[in-house]
Amino acid sequence: MRLIRLNTRIVRHGLALLCATLSLGGCGLASRQGSVDAGTRYQAKGEYRAAYIEAKKVLQRDNKNGEAWLLLGQASLMLGNPADTLSELQNAKANGVPAERWAVPVGRALLVTQQYDKLLATLPPDQPYQSRVKARVAVLRGDAYRALRQLDQARQAYLVALSADPKNPGALVGLAQLAATANDPASAARYLQQALATAPDNPQAWVAKGDLAFDSGDFAGAEADYQKVMGLKNPDWLPQERFYALTRLASAQAQQKQFDKALASIQALEKMSPQQPYPHYLHAMVLYRQGELDAAISELQQVLKVSPDNAQAQLLMGAVNYAQGNYGQAEMYLSNAMGMDQKNADVRKLLALTLYREGRSRQALDTLRPVAPGALSDTELLAMLERAVTAGAGSPGGVAAASSAGNPSDTRLAGAGNALASGNEAEAIRLLREIPAGNASTEARRNSLLVMTYLREQRQAEAVKVAAAYASGNPRNSTAHLMYGTALVAAGQRPEARAQYSEALKLDPENLAALLSLGSLDSIEGHYEAAAGRYATVLKKDPHNAAAMTALGQLAALQGDKAEAARRFKQAIDAAPKSINAYIALVALDSESGKFDEALNTARQLAAANPGNPVALNALGAAELNAGHHGEALKPLQQAVNLAPQMLSYRTNLARAQILGKDTKAAAGNLDAVIKADPGQATAVALRAFLKLQDHDLPGAIALAQTLQKQAATRATGFSLEGDLYMANKSYREAAQAYQQGLKLQYDRPLVVKSFQALSESGASAPEGVLRDWLAKHPDDAATRLLLAGYYLNRTQNALAAGQYEQVLKAYPSNVSALNNLAWIYTEQNNPKALALAERAYQLASGSPGIADTYAWALIAHNQPKRALPILLQAAKATPKTPAIQYHLAVAQARTGDPAGALGTLAALQKSGADFQDRPAAEKLYRELTGVAAK
Repeated sequence: MRLIRLNTRIVRHGLALLCATLSLGGCGLASRQGSVDAGTRYQAKGEYRAAYIEAKKVLQRDNKNGEAWLLLGQASLMLGNPADTLSELQNAKANGVPAERWAVPVGRALLVTQQYDKLLATLPPDQPYQSRVKARVAVLRGDAYRALRQLDQARQAYLVALSADPKNPGALVGLAQLAATANDPASAARYLQQALATAPDNPQAWVAKGDLAFDSGDFAGAEADYQKVMGLKNPDWLPQERFYALTRLASAQAQQKQFDKALASIQALEKMSPQQPYPHYLHAMVLYRQGELDAAISELQQVLKVSPDNAQAQLLMGAVNYAQGNYGQAEMYLSNAMGMDQKNADVRKLLALTLYREGRSRQALDTLRPVAPGALSDTELLAMLERAVTAGAGSPGGVAAASSAGNPSDTRLAGAGNALASGNEAEAIRLLREIPAGNASTEARRNSLLVMTYLREQRQAEAVKVAAAYASGNPRNSTAHLMYGTALVAAGQRPEARAQYSEALKLDPENLAALLSLGSLDSIEGHYEAAAGRYATVLKKDPHNAAAMTALGQLAALQGDKAEAARRFKQAIDAAPKSINAYIALVALDSESGKFDEALNTARQLAAANPGNPVALNALGAAELNAGHHGEALKPLQQAVNLAPQMLSYRTNLARAQILGKDTKAAAGNLDAVIKADPGQATAVALRAFLKLQDHDLPGAIALAQTLQKQAATRATGFSLEGDLYMANKSYREAAQAYQQGLKLQYDRPLVVKSFQALSESGASAPEGVLRDWLAKHPDDAATRLLLAGYYLNRTQNALAAGQYEQVLKAYPSNVSALNNLAWIYTEQNNPKALALAERAYQLASGSPGIADTYAWALIAHNQPKRALPILLQAAKATPKTPAIQYHLAVAQARTGDPAGALGTLAALQKSGADFQDRPAAEKLYRELTGVAAK
């Protein structure tokens, strides 16, 4: 495979910023005051740190010394700090140093910081430099053009350099690299021969010669060339260039399986620049070739921590996980790599093998087809995959892996996987049961799929039985215990599940799935801190583990931290762009928060990342529904149902869209199919019941609700639905009775609130009693307390309402509703605390006309009508038909010396005929002002 081959251009430029990590330690000093001449001598001998210190000392006493700035910039460049170089050479230019002297170092600094366009703009070709400088500038321009893939311009620049300096080695090396790019190694070799004849110690020429040998497969020749260059003492060789040559040397040694030599070279790289990710990649590559897979993963994690979009590291991580049999992880990394480079044949082939190993033959074929030779049939492609499995593709060093290629079991496993993906669990179970006992790999896949299918079918006891037998037969297999634990969780046997997960982790401390499963148990049982600790451990071992990120997001959501939840879900999506679970969790979070447009955008990204996936299509359709686009929802939902007809939730969502589209006949048909398959599908039952109610069939609707009441899992839901149906029919007394029945089974806030509303509408005495009873047991429920306070306020039981608002504000001092309403009550009571509360509410929500009105009325009550007037004018303009605000405006106008304005406001209010609480006061004020005007 080309897995371990390096992309020369990417590596060369990817290492350009190495220098920031190299130290500027001191050396001997020429004098205490420093000297430019001394610094120049140090520089000529390659003693750049000493030159740097000399320049610094000069500038401490004379920061306008252009020569010192030039020396400092040149020394910084050679010490590996091009960013500093650019700043220092700008000071040299500003202090009189001519362009001819700073042009080349500026160009080199721009080149290694990948500022190619800026280099071309800063160093135009028509400057009157001396021939040698002109040639070097032209080479730099050629290198910039080559990096920008403008190859014709690069060639012209190199030819300009040779016209100024016919033996310029940089121009000859540039032409050689262009020839190599054009697949003309003979011409490349001739150019390099000329360069080395002119400058036998030129490091760039030796590196280019090594690259030419490496790319032709002559790794021994490449190694010799790189070794040659490492021994040169050229004073004009940048640290980045030396670093690159050393990476190529390590790669050439690894290609020849000289692993000890390669590791020595890599250690030198790591010492040279500890923060650079590329040495860790090389180290991982060598470890992979040696079969040390866990150690390889550790090195790759360090790469991906610094460079998460590194396609080479993603590919190698995928290969390592494939070799370990961690096909889910392998798929994630390989999918990421393919997303970065759709045309990479190596990635596609290994991803196809991974999918095939997972029993997903159809997806494997679709992945492989774009890079398969010719127009091969599916049968031929399958045969190709089987041969690759037999040959051990993806295994370290090409070691053949145990395989069941050609075994009929593989066909049945693939068929079972396809049946499961389409929602046909019964067919999947049939195929899996027919598979005879096979090798360890086949048995692992068969049992895993069988357990998964039983769980989907809600046949937990059978899942536990299969998983227990497999774990018993494989007591040292960590994955077997993990699977058994999962079946036990589904069966509600959490303590036993925890024991199995712990055993899985004990057998394999690196089993991240076991850690995640234990974290999930902790979360279910409310041990949030313990769960977070386990997920953090997973991320420490694998910083790009999307499952752990998603789990942390779900944990944050459980604790009410929606911002952190969203951040974690997005982080998981970035780490694994095809991570369906993270997308779904983010869609749900945004939907629950009312951010339907954001949820829809996420669902669209999910569908684009997973085309043809029924889960993604259903999520997209549901998001379109929530965003109010029922027409747009129909297509993806129908596709999801067609792909997975047994998935009842997909059909229910399709019915929702059809109801909104007025196609109630089709919706009823889909809902009837769902209810027939599972009478406990509460959402489908509720939708169908309301369709019956819409057709004036209340008895039929109630009968459906009562079917839910006959099942233990949905009894409370059934009474709640019955109450909802009676409420919709305005049968409030019957609704209240149904809700009360539900409360006996499930005492929760939604039913309490529904019961209160039904009792209020039915005319029952003291309906608020259900709210008081709830608050006695849940005193921190501010939402219910606000509901009770509002009930009291609407019935002018202001003292009781004030007590409730005061309790809310003790827990939530910034609750705007409580602040505003309590301020209003206090104003009516002439309580001096009113103004402070009203002002606080206004500061928090000044855009609300109602809150502005409360604040202004409190100001008037405290004899500050001038402050109140502009606030009321704005509120009245925003809501011209709110009579209370118009009345308060008239009062403010009257008290600020504008009786005519007040009369106009009151006249308009009288003309409207609006009835409101302060109408008598408004009429009285109108009479008073009319009398004043008459006098």
